[in-house]
Amino acid sequence: MEVTLLGTGAPLAPGRATLGILVTAPGCAPLLIDTCGGFELARQLARAGQPLAGLRDVIVTHRHLDHAGGVPALLLANLPLDIHATEDTHAGLRELMGACFPEWPIHPAVARPVVAPGARREIGGFAVEFFAVEHRVATVALRVAHGGRTLAFSADSAPCDALVACARDADLFVCDALCAARDGAAHARRAREMMHPIAREAAEMAARAGVGALALVHLARYANPANLLAEAGEVYTGPLTVPDDGQRYAV
Repeated sequence: MEVTLLGTGAPLAPGRATLGILVTAPGCAPLLIDTCGGFELARQLARAGQPLAGLRDVIVTHRHLDHAGGVPALLLANLPLDIHATEDTHAGLRELMGACFPEWPIHPAVARPVVAPGARREIGGFAVEFFAVEHRVATVALRVAHGGRTLAFSADSAPCDALVACARDADLFVCDALCAARDGAAHARRAREMMHPIAREAAEMAARAGVGALALVHLARYANPANLLAEAGEVYTGPLTVPDDGQRYAV
């Protein structure tokens, strides 16, 4: 599998798009996991060499705009799509489109399969498993497997056992980490209030899960990547990165 991080920032992070991941593999359809925060999705996909018209399968982990905001861009492109999400996320997507583009005709081949925590689906040739995690709205983390290789994606979540289970023995764990404790006590406290891990907590989950590599994403505007690397590296001793937008991983 090839995993391209379209966006790696939290809302308001300068120089970073918000969360979106493109997964490709031989014999599989391209899989888009989360959609950045809006119309930058088209730009980030173009940077990755992925034409909009080549997308069909989309997973949205939760309704927050920094993960779901690119869905209107996909719908305005008049594409046939399968948008996989929970009932709550689908409700948020309908509200978003209705608020912004109520007059826009939706392509008749747009389908909205409902997923639930614990479900396992084959999506475009990938085996995908969904895990309920702990965030401020209903959210699912993902485990994506193909050819004996596995990607785990935290979406947004406070540290929890379900996220460790999702990441168990994954070859790559892409985990949100809003900041590091050494970015400041007030920022670390705010991360916990917002139900995100800090770098140390993401590394602790990665170590417990025995993952092959850890990538820290969802950086806040006040996060220092060097601090995240230093703090996480004290706990997790495997390959560790704080990627920029556009980073690719061979999994």
